[in-house]
Amino acid sequence: MEEALIEMYLAGVSVRRAEDIIEALWDSKVSPATISELNKNADVHIEDWRRRPLQGGRYPCVYVDGIYLRRSRGGEYENVAILVAIAVNEDGYREVLGATEGMKEDKAGWVSFF
Repeated sequence: MEEALIEMYLAGVSVRRAEDIIEALWDSKVSPATISELNKNADVHIEDWRRRPLQGGRYPCVYVDGIYLRRSRGGEYENVAILVAIAVNEDGYREVLGATEGMKEDKAGWVSFF
């Protein structure tokens, strides 16, 4: 259930809607406080991942891009920029180096991202 709540949180599902989905899927109720606490835990895991040391060695090829997604916050929709860096390591495997939301896809946003 925790993984489903994290997925809903990342998708921008409201707390009220998450309650309804949980009740429909697992036939149990979860309080808004529980959902909020799980969302805080997700934020900690995401931040830990963002700050992790890169272990892949050298990255001969790095791709960066930004996309805009519509996200629901507090019942209102807004466009949010997501900046992403994906690399190919020396063994030929792709690795997501980093991702962040909320910055603009402009020079200042990319400088802050890197």
